[in-house]
Parts: sequence; structure tokens; C-alpha cells
Amino acid sequence: MRILLATRNRHKARELAAMTAGSGVAFALLDEFPAFPETVEDLPTVEGNASKKAREAALRLKMWTLADDTGLEVEALGGAPGVRAARFAGPGCTYADNNAKLLASLRGVEGPRRKAVFRTVMALSDPEGRVTLEEGRLPGSIASGPRGSAGFGYDPLFLVEDTGRTLAELSDEEKNRVSHRRRAMERMLPHLARVAALGLALLCSWTAPAAAGRTEPGQETIWDQIMATQANRGMRAGTRHMDAQQYDLAEAEFAKAVHSSPNDANAHMLLGAAYYWRGKVDMALGEFRKAIELDDRNAQAWMLLGIAMAWKGEALPAYEAFRKAGELDGARADIQMNMGSILETMGRNQEALGHFRKAVNLEPTHPLYHFQLGMLYRRLGRDGDAIECMKDALKLYPQYEDALLELGAAEERLGQDKAASHSFRKAVSLKSKDAVARFRLGRLLLRAGQRAEARSVFSDAFHLTPEGEGGGLQLSVAYTGGKKKLAAGGGGGSPSGSQPPGEPPPADDPLSVFARNLERIPLEQGAVMNVDVAMVPKPKLTKADDIESRASLKRALEKGMKPERSSMKLVRREYDLPAGPESARQAQIKKILNDLSDVVKSAPPDSDVRLGMNLTYKRLTDAGARRGAAESAAKVSFQPREVGNDMGLWVIGTGWMTLVEEMLPEAGAELPRSDDSDWWVALGLGYATLGDGQRAMTAFEHALRHDARHEVALLGRGVAAVMTGDEARALADYRRVLQLNPANRAAAEGLKWLLRPVRRKQ
Repeated sequence: MRILLATRNRHKARELAAMTAGSGVAFALLDEFPAFPETVEDLPTVEGNASKKAREAALRLKMWTLADDTGLEVEALGGAPGVRAARFAGPGCTYADNNAKLLASLRGVEGPRRKAVFRTVMALSDPEGRVTLEEGRLPGSIASGPRGSAGFGYDPLFLVEDTGRTLAELSDEEKNRVSHRRRAMERMLPHLARVAALGLALLCSWTAPAAAGRTEPGQETIWDQIMATQANRGMRAGTRHMDAQQYDLAEAEFAKAVHSSPNDANAHMLLGAAYYWRGKVDMALGEFRKAIELDDRNAQAWMLLGIAMAWKGEALPAYEAFRKAGELDGARADIQMNMGSILETMGRNQEALGHFRKAVNLEPTHPLYHFQLGMLYRRLGRDGDAIECMKDALKLYPQYEDALLELGAAEERLGQDKAASHSFRKAVSLKSKDAVARFRLGRLLLRAGQRAEARSVFSDAFHLTPEGEGGGLQLSVAYTGGKKKLAAGGGGGSPSGSQPPGEPPPADDPLSVFARNLERIPLEQGAVMNVDVAMVPKPKLTKADDIESRASLKRALEKGMKPERSSMKLVRREYDLPAGPESARQAQIKKILNDLSDVVKSAPPDSDVRLGMNLTYKRLTDAGARRGAAESAAKVSFQPREVGNDMGLWVIGTGWMTLVEEMLPEAGAELPRSDDSDWWVALGLGYATLGDGQRAMTAFEHALRHDARHEVALLGRGVAAVMTGDEARALADYRRVLQLNPANRAAAEGLKWLLRPVRRKQ
């Protein structure tokens, strides 16, 4: 299967072909279709134009299509030329014309105000017009005049950060290693590889017989493994829906397959997978058990059963299912990893260590297994071993941002500040909206006296960001603070007894904030909601004399703590919210909140409970809606960890919480630099990232007492206000930021989202 590259720009085509060399992805070029007209790039965002180019070509030519659009955003010009970068000097302009206009626009502007960022958004559309977006950013500044002869566009004027050279002074190889387009492609490549693999699997499926449950290790998803040997048309269609996160449609196709082939274990497994991703875990368990009944030597079915049990927090039954899978197929590294993961949650660390090592030995080229082993070493206090594992993972997958975070933290704990700064900088460059990476990097910069850069790093952590046309909404808000009683049902009383019947829950109740954001979803729009619930024991920590010193990173668990006492209980929920009428949406929201309330009530009494919500808009489901109007509505995100899922983990990634917690003061401790507004901002970001809105608010208030015009502190207080349910406070803070700096995009975009109306229940 070739993927169409929707461009006639030969420079761009050559760059992208070089970036994907050796990946197994093959491109067709638009020049092969001379009758296909140029797409009119008339939308106001790079996301919109990239999506439009990909979708139009995919629908017309019935091919998977990749397109991109790039904007150059210059700070002194308020983000211009932005999406109009290619036409900055007017219709029919040349590269030289655009460069001349940019230099003229910056005449008299010096120093930091010449900062700029290149931003590329790639859009991959399937033949039905469903689009996946990925973004790459390259920070830098605008030179005083053109330099270099390579590249194209604004390359002669764009100084790459920390190099002193323009893009046009870099060789093609150097540019392709660092460019915005390369960074977008690195995030898009897994999607392209899945499309290419799907094409190969479908081709082979017409001649290969089914092999009940036997799969090869190392595949990215469970259903990809199973479908590699399936010839059933309905199951192939269902798999395509699964890949597009259209779980309701996948469920319908797999249900038909089960009806037509009731004795096919694989059909039951795939239907169970669709149920699983729709949050119907009990129904998924039934299908997985049926598959085992039909074929009790099916290792895949046993592993799926274990995954579903782990999702419900049933650690011991999950382990028994994984153990059975291991007996049937002990040479599968993924089964060994799952066994190790569940043992670790049970506090059986030495046994877990053996399984993780076995996974690495079975499949030494898989970065996930090196990462999991390194994470366990970290928890055992073996930072040197953890560093080696993270480096091994990064050799195999240089874009593995979680591994970079863990590497930087281990380096910092061992006093290797220069190496730690390098790791955290790279993490920020890979996942620019990861507040954890910015928190750790910003603190190191403050400690090194680099105050201006630290402020810039912190500032970009506070975003309520419009996502552009058709790309979907992602919203993540985390909450913590002990076993807090939560309301449910959007105001119908709390099953935990925290509210009198009939009275609305408090505005800062976590589930109330979840409900308000669910109610913002347009009724014609479908969505998928993921919620991570982490129940973390409250250990006693050793007293640190100075919370900014490296000694403070050496906190130890209380001696003699029982293994099961130190384990973390992890639960994930995923819910499908289909488009539909108001009554159906409200019923679904109430069901979600009641289920989450039950999960929280199951937490051990001596644990902190943390909830993280990630809400993703699916494709627009109202086929009768006018496409242009429907797709022009702004979508937004607020994600302390907008990092995606690098390795397709089913295991919940909560290790990052420790990377923040180890840098925060103990309860009641004084901040050593209590007269420094920037250190208060750092503290507030740490609390906000963990979801502690009240402590974050207090820290930002302290920062503003020392500097009432501190833009970053105001942005932070706005985020803390949103987290605690005080949207009026957030609106006031964003408006104040815009009074101080009308060009502040985070404040402008946050204001736009907060002013979006919430539907009221009838």
C-alpha cells in the first residue's frame, strides 16, 4: 500500500522521503495525478489547511493521504506571518519576496523580540476523510539578513536555537535531524507504519489460514496481531474502525462476525476488544472467557483476559491469567512484561524484576521493555542501573520522551545537572506541552541563574489551546488531595454521602469539573474519554533541610514498610460518548460520573486518589452537517501532560507523578526562597501538574504578592482557577495578562475557550 503525499513541492517531497527512508513506508506523489486540482488553502490555521489538503485528495483519489502545512510565528509580529507564511508578500510571491517583507517588518526590532517558531502540522487522512493530526515545532529567531544557500522558504533567515546558524547554513542531513517537519514526521511515522502494515496484513489475509490465537511478538496492538491472519470481511472492517477509534462501529462489525461464526475464538476476542475500549469491561471479560472456552490453549485470549482484569483493579486474578498465558507461550516478551507489571503493582518487586529482565532478553530491540526495567530500578533506588536502561531505550527509540524524563531525573539525583538539563531540554522539544518536563527543566534553569529562560519555559506550560479544524479536542485535568468525597450524576446528590440529596456538588469537586467539560461537547460531536485513577499510598518521607538541594531528591520510604503498603493501585476507564440528543448525553454523563465515584470509593483509606481525564473528540458524526461550518469550530486542550502514548502501553503511566513530587516541599515546610516570585511560580506549576489546584493557587498568589505584573504567575493562577472551578477568576486573570501583553497567546486562547458556552440541562 502506497500513501499519497499531497504536495507538488519537490523540496518538501525530497525532505519527507529522506525522513522515512528505511521505515517501510512508500509514497505516491501528487504529480502522478495531474488532473487533481490544487487545494485552496483558505482556512485560518495550519491544522485546518493540512487537514483540508489531506482530506480532499483522500476522498477524490480514494487513497490514504499525507499532507502538511507550516506556519512561521514571530513574537514581535504577534504570531505573524503564521498560516500565511507562504503568501506573506501577496499572491504569486517568491521566497525572496517573503523574506524581504519579513525583514522590513522587523526593522528596528532587536534581541529577544526577534524570537520565532516554525510550526508544522501533518495530517493523515483515510480514504473516507477521517484525519489524524501531529505537530512539530522548531524554536529560533529571525536573523538580521539572509545567510546560507541551502534549503528554501524562510530557511536563510531562521536562526536555529543554540546553533548560531540558519536553516540554510545546515546540510540537508543536519536540517532533517532538527527541523519542524522532521519533528512532526517523527510523531506521524507510527501512524504511517500502521497503515502500511494494515495494507500488508489485508493482502496476506486472502491466502493465509487462521491460526487460532497464535501471534508474533512485538506487534503494536492486540487486534493488529490477531487480524494478520484473518480473512473475515466484517472483522477486517471492524479492525479499521478500531484503528480509527470508532469503537461503536467496530463493535457492530465484530458482533456480526460472532453471529456468523460463533465458534471462532478470534471473533470473540475482537468483539471483547471493542467492548473493552468502549468501557464495557464486564462484557469484554465475557467474550474473552468465551474465546478461552473455545480454545483453552489460546495464549492471546488469556492475556486479554488479564488486561481486562487489571483494568478493573483485580490484580491477583489478572496475574493468574497472565501466568497461564506465559505457560502456553513463555517466549512472548509482551506476556512477560504484563506479568512483571502486575507483580510490581502488588509490591512483589523482585519477581517483577525477573520478568522484566526476561522480556528484555526475549526481545532486546523493543524500547518499552528496557524502559519498564529501568523504571523498576528507579523505584528500587538503583539510579545508575536506571540510567543505563533509559539510554538503551533511547538508542532504540530516540523520541521516547518518558525515557528522557526518567533519564534526566536520575542524572539530577546523581548530581549530573548538565546532563539532566540536556535530557529535559530534549524532552521539551519532543513534547512541548508536557508540564512535567518544563517543571524539571525550569527549576534547573532557576538554580543556574538563567531566570529569563526559566520564565519562558514555565510560560508555555499553561495553555488552554484551540486545536484547529476537525482535529478533535483533548482535555486533561488532574486532581489529587487524599480520598476526597466526590459527587456524581452532575448535581443529583453524591453516593459517597458528601452532599445532601438534591443539592449540587461544590464547584471545585473533581467530578463536577469533569461534568462541566463534558457538557461543553457539542451534541452532534462524538468523543472518547479516558480517565486514569491512581491510588497512591502516603509514605513517610525523610526530612530535607533544603528543598532545592539535590539531597532533597533522596527521600526514602519509612523503614520497615510492608511491600504491599508501598504499592500503587492503578485503574483506567475509557468511555465512548456518541453523538446524540441532549437526554442521551446527560444519561451517559451521569453514568460515567457514578462509575468514577464508585472507583474512587474503592480506594484504600490511607491513599491519595488522583484522577486524570483525557477527552478526545472523534470525527464529526453528523453526516448532514455542512462540512466547512462544522469543522471551523474551535477545539481546545488543557493538558498538563499532553504527551500522547509513545509505546502503546496498556499500563497506566503514572511514574511521572514521582518526578514532580520529589521536587516539592513536605507539608508545612517553608520555601527557602520565599521572597522570589519565580520560585513560587515553579512551585505552583508543580502542584498544578499534579492536579492540586488549591496549593497551586496559593503558590501563584505568593508569586503575585512579590510581582503583581508577573505574566506567568497570572497564567498559572488562571489554570489553578479553572481546576478549582472558579472560571470567573480565570477570566479576570487572562484579561489582566492581555492588558500587560496583548500578544500573549496562551491568555488569548484560554479566554476564547472559557467564553465558550456550556449547555444547560433542560
